[in-house]
Amino acid sequence: MKHKPALIPFLTFLLLIVTASQTVFAESPFIDPAIPNGETTTYTSHIGDKTMTVVEVVTVKHDGLREVYEITSRSDSLDRTLTLDKETMAILSVHTVRKFPEVTLDSKLKVLNEKPSSDEGEVKLADFAVITYLFRGFPFTKREKLKIGFYGEERKKTFTFSARYKKSEPLTLNKNTVECHKIEFGLDGFWGAFLPKMYAWYSVDPPHYLVRYQGLVGPPGSPKRDAELLTYSIAGDERN
Repeated sequence: MKHKPALIPFLTFLLLIVTASQTVFAESPFIDPAIPNGETTTYTSHIGDKTMTVVEVVTVKHDGLREVYEITSRSDSLDRTLTLDKETMAILSVHTVRKFPEVTLDSKLKVLNEKPSSDEGEVKLADFAVITYLFRGFPFTKREKLKIGFYGEERKKTFTFSARYKKSEPLTLNKNTVECHKIEFGLDGFWGAFLPKMYAWYSVDPPHYLVRYQGLVGPPGSPKRDAELLTYSIAGDERN
C-alpha cells in the first residue's frame, strides 16, 4: 500500500518560505515627545520683508484606540491643522488654508495605507511643511543622522536629503536663556556644500518645543523663513 506524503512537514516548509520572503519593516525613528494637551506657542515669523505672528495650539485626542496630536497653526497668511500619531509622530492628515490678497487656497491631505519604512535610517514624509513638528520626537543625542525621503520620488535618488544632530547650545530670547538641541537639514554630498542648510533648535527639556527656525518655507527654491519663539505656555504657566 502506498503511503501519502506527510502534509505537516510540507506546510512547515511553505510557511518558512513565505516568512523569509516578507519585508522586515523598521520601527519609527521618532518617539513620543509627550506634548501636553493645551500647549500654546507664539512665534514671530519673517518671510522676505513680511513679519507676522504665528500662534500654535496642541490638542491631544483619541482616534479609535490610538492617541493623536492635533496641532493648529494660525497666522495672517496661513492656517494649518495637522494630525500626528502620538506614539510614532507619523503624519495622518494636513489641512492647509493659504490666504492671498487675490485668492484663498484650501487643500487637504490624508495619509492612507502607509507602510512603515523598511530602511532603519530613513523616514518618508507626505508633506514637507510639517517637518519641524515631527522632529520634536527626534531621539536627540541618541541618533546622529536620519535620511528623509518624500512620497513620489524615484526609488534611486540622485540627491539625499538628511537631518543631522549638531550639538546642544543655549539661545537667549527676551532675556531668558533656553538650552537647545540643534538640528541641521540639507542635502548630502557634493551639492550639499552649495545649497543652503536649514536649522531648527528645540528645547533640551521635554516636550522639546521649537525655539527657533532658520531656513526655507518649503522645498529648495521656496522663500526663506526665520521664526523665533515669543511665548510658551501650559495651563497658565507662561514662559516668555
